[in-house]
Amino acid sequence: MNKAILSIFTLIILGSCNDSKADVKESSKENIQNTETNEVAAVENYLNTPTQIKLNGTDFTLSWSSHPSANYYKQEYIPQNNELETYKEMISVELVTGPLTAKDAVDQKIQEIEARKATDRVSNYALKEDKETKELILDFMMSEGSGESTILEWNVYRYANFEDASGQKGISLFSLSKRGYGGEIAQFGPNIRDNRPKYMADFIALPRPTIRLNKN
Repeated sequence: MNKAILSIFTLIILGSCNDSKADVKESSKENIQNTETNEVAAVENYLNTPTQIKLNGTDFTLSWSSHPSANYYKQEYIPQNNELETYKEMISVELVTGPLTAKDAVDQKIQEIEARKATDRVSNYALKEDKETKELILDFMMSEGSGESTILEWNVYRYANFEDASGQKGISLFSLSKRGYGGEIAQFGPNIRDNRPKYMADFIALPRPTIRLNKN
């Protein structure tokens, strides 16, 4: 399974799966350990968001970033004891600039989840709008693989229209992803089922990071 199953960029721009593991190795040079110096270089902070985001007492640290096209940016945050390829929890901040709306992104995402149901029996979603912030909030479950290679993933996507001080517009996505692997699935599924309202409320209450693009 790809590092992050579905992203705002792939839904709007490509309509396919997110960065592959090969892409991660190519695009995340900033956070790859230098085996000679035993040091880890800083991750490029394209969006000038905080380098740490705290959720329920856990610090999520900026650990990977990508700017693969002129109008797309993605930054991923994981707890200290997680790895990017096998994360248990991840927070992401994404931005697509251009003549797009949050509703465009949500509609495309729902189409993809619906199509996935043909091959993924756990694929499902729920959508609501925050009347105060105008965010469109989509939470969904999906799975891939079988046996010990199974991955079960639950996500909360907070979509919002974006406009910066210069008038540049687009869509921003602030998301939380939780995963269970292999033998963990038996506990992961019930945990999400029982705690989904709390997990959602906690993440929705988290202030959305302010995005500031550097001027060219």
